[in-house]
Amino acid sequence: MNSLITKILSLRCLEHLIVDEDFKIVELSTRVHHLSEIPDHLTIEQDVRLGFPELFGMEEIFEAIRQGEQNNFDLKGIVRYPEDSSPIYIDICITQNIEDACSSNRLMILVEDVTERMVLEQSFVQGANEANLLLRTLTASKQYIDQIVTSMADALLVTTLSGQIKRMNPAAQALLEYNEVELRGEPISTIIRGVDSWKSETGEKEVETDCQTKSGKIIPVAFSCSIVQTEVEHFQGYVYILRDMTERKQAELAKQEFLAMISHEVRTPITSITGMANLLLDTDLTDIQQDFVQIIDTSGNALLRIVNDFLDFSKIEAGKLELEEQPFNLQNCVYQAFDIVASKAKEKGLKLTFVDPPVSTIVLGDITRLCQVLVNLLSNAIKFTHTGSVEVSVTIPKSIDRNNEIQFAVKDTGIGIPRDTEGCQGHRLDRLFKAFTQVNASITRQYGGTGLGLAICKQLCDLMGGRIWVESEPNVGSIFYFTITASVIREGVGKETIDVTKDTAIDARIAEQHPLKILLVEDHLINQKMIQLMLQGMGYEANVASNGLEALLALRHQPYDVVLMDVQMPEMDGLTASEHICQEWTLDTRPRIIALTASAMWGERDRCFASGMDDYLTKPIRVQELVQVLKKCQPIITIEEGRRKKEEVYIWGLEPQIKTGDLFHGRGIKPPQGNG
Repeated sequence: MNSLITKILSLRCLEHLIVDEDFKIVELSTRVHHLSEIPDHLTIEQDVRLGFPELFGMEEIFEAIRQGEQNNFDLKGIVRYPEDSSPIYIDICITQNIEDACSSNRLMILVEDVTERMVLEQSFVQGANEANLLLRTLTASKQYIDQIVTSMADALLVTTLSGQIKRMNPAAQALLEYNEVELRGEPISTIIRGVDSWKSETGEKEVETDCQTKSGKIIPVAFSCSIVQTEVEHFQGYVYILRDMTERKQAELAKQEFLAMISHEVRTPITSITGMANLLLDTDLTDIQQDFVQIIDTSGNALLRIVNDFLDFSKIEAGKLELEEQPFNLQNCVYQAFDIVASKAKEKGLKLTFVDPPVSTIVLGDITRLCQVLVNLLSNAIKFTHTGSVEVSVTIPKSIDRNNEIQFAVKDTGIGIPRDTEGCQGHRLDRLFKAFTQVNASITRQYGGTGLGLAICKQLCDLMGGRIWVESEPNVGSIFYFTITASVIREGVGKETIDVTKDTAIDARIAEQHPLKILLVEDHLINQKMIQLMLQGMGYEANVASNGLEALLALRHQPYDVVLMDVQMPEMDGLTASEHICQEWTLDTRPRIIALTASAMWGERDRCFASGMDDYLTKPIRVQELVQVLKKCQPIITIEEGRRKKEEVYIWGLEPQIKTGDLFHGRGIKPPQGNG
């Protein structure tokens, strides 16, 4: 073969052989040996099929090309070297001799190394297969996620990073009454109220707010927001999960109303029992009668504590307990707690002391809840102490700032807390502050209790930014420590130990020292009698009205300094009556209104104050609490002003009319009796 053709074939990376009609090699290129499994057989006059076994059986093909029946024939081969595991892929082309086309006896065999191309093709095929598998996986994954999103009971909305809505699931469309097309591109703030501030403050935390539907309906929802961050900007944004809270809110309201009803229905008779028992204890009784009445009083107070524990626990669990921030005297708070438990300590002969009380220390916080913790711990200490004393101490940090940790300690000489087992070093304190638990069953049987007292103390301490713990020694006593975080406004330090165990008899001279004209508005006859007797014990003679209508008529008949207003009454409740009083009388001429309620549910205090009431007492009413609220009241109407008021709004013998609307019609009643 001439050199030009050889160079051309070499440039094309083609090796060649020329064979005769007997398959004998006539000519071959220099590097063709590298493409054969048996290079030694590729020599002149050797059968080409020995070097390329792929050509065996090609006799008919060779003959057809020689005869001109076909131009060429292609086939593929693989060359494997024993010493090399990597195969060489070759393409073989059988064609007529290019140099001597006239000779039909000789054929040319072109051999090309196509290993690189084959590897690349295999790589492409493998990549295509993998891409196809990935596509199917992504498609299935998308279908899977779409089905999950579609079947979600909660509403789901997806927005861009700037807050424009991109997608929403069927639950969101049903909740908001929009289809996806209508909301696409709209800001999420048009749907969820206050979403921007909630998102920045809470991150992924679930919060409660409202959303507005297409029809304008406001729906309470709880939503959480999560950011979606990917390398592709199109797939970045926020995911909002909305849960319709309508049914839950209705259930909470129904539960609240039910508990309020139970609270009122249970506390009302307890008020009568404990109130009358207290009044009886202040009368001349035989020893047997004294014991009987004491049992009634003790049992009533025990029942009341159980009711209060469950109501407080329910408030805290529902997250409805809100703390007040008002300045109060820390020493007075401890004394208030002592006043409540002093009679029980005196009955058991225990010494109740305040060790080194801080004098004139004013702090900013919730005196009611702090007093509740102290009362619970003091009651427990008295319950489990048979002889000795119960002491309270308070530690205030030396450096005062806005957030001070104030520590309280309630120490007793009682039975202590038993160990788990004989020789065990640890106390069973892990269960002590958990709800519905006691140290052991025998304690429950012997001393009673719901097991909620200390759990409530712990939750209240947590709410006040503090903690609670105990140190105890069996048969020696216990010390319950707790802390609160509060701002100290003014600090003083005392250097004395005060014994506050004292007699709690009613002072009959209060009315002389602090005269007031009192109107009692109460529909329950027993409670009427009981509160009247309490007031009589202080020297007051109160007039009585049975509902809000009668209270308004009585106030038009003569002025009063104080109205003790029951909340739940027939015909007109205390809240409505208070609103009318505030509308009809100016602030400097109207009486001070004190709420009397048997409901201890959350929001009751706020409802009373919102209606215009000035103070608040929870039934059963304790004498000392009643004395405290009455001491806050001042005579606000002189005799001349009262007479002028009577002449303006009341002519005896005519039926008075309510001035504040048509909510009800006035009706004549007998003038209130008593000289107040």
